[in-house]
Amino acid sequence: MAELPQSLHAQLRDALRARILDGELAPGAKLPSESELTAAHGVSRITVRQALGALQAEGLIVKLHGKGAFVSHSKAAQSLNRLQGLNEALSLEQHAVSSKRLAWREVKAPAAVARQLQLPAGETVYHLQTLRYLDREPLSVNSSYLPRFLGERLARVDFSQRDLIEVFEHEGGLEIGEAQLEIGAGLAKPQEAKLLQLEPGAPVLQVERLLHLAGGGPVHLETAVYRADTFRYKLSLRR
Repeated sequence: MAELPQSLHAQLRDALRARILDGELAPGAKLPSESELTAAHGVSRITVRQALGALQAEGLIVKLHGKGAFVSHSKAAQSLNRLQGLNEALSLEQHAVSSKRLAWREVKAPAAVARQLQLPAGETVYHLQTLRYLDREPLSVNSSYLPRFLGERLARVDFSQRDLIEVFEHEGGLEIGEAQLEIGAGLAKPQEAKLLQLEPGAPVLQVERLLHLAGGGPVHLETAVYRADTFRYKLSLRR
């Protein structure tokens, strides 16, 4: 049986993939614009978008909202073999991590937050929202809840270049013992997409982390939404 001809978007996808894998388009290089690809290959804009979407799904390119498509760098990876902050983990791989504070305020703990932090319903807590950067590019949107006593201790602390675990231990005077993590896949909500320079509905990595004191109860609840094309977790298991 004769093979069916490849669709136009598959042909364009393969041509661009070859340029990336051959090194013609290096990591970080910007791809031609949609209009340039349309003109150069004699295809429609829809065909170009399908081809770019396929390359993005493969992790070969990233699309930055309003900037275009770029060849992916290798994903940054954080090991889950021990409890450590992102700065500590990625500094070993020569990555620079920083964060921008979006909000820091006292709020009444939502019911789910109060339950996880083992606080009375409606207890006052501190809510911290940050945008984290990896090598100056948006990496994750983070939302944290801290008990009031800890928030008051840290009100004037600069978090921009430091891990929260380090801040809790040094400025907060706490000893962090363990963490519970839940990791899943999701789609970027409009505000998350805007901050992460993604299209709304783009795939993201969703992480919830609950920190516990050494020999004590929970002290910090954080949810983080990561760009799925730039970050991953890794874990070594033995049998």
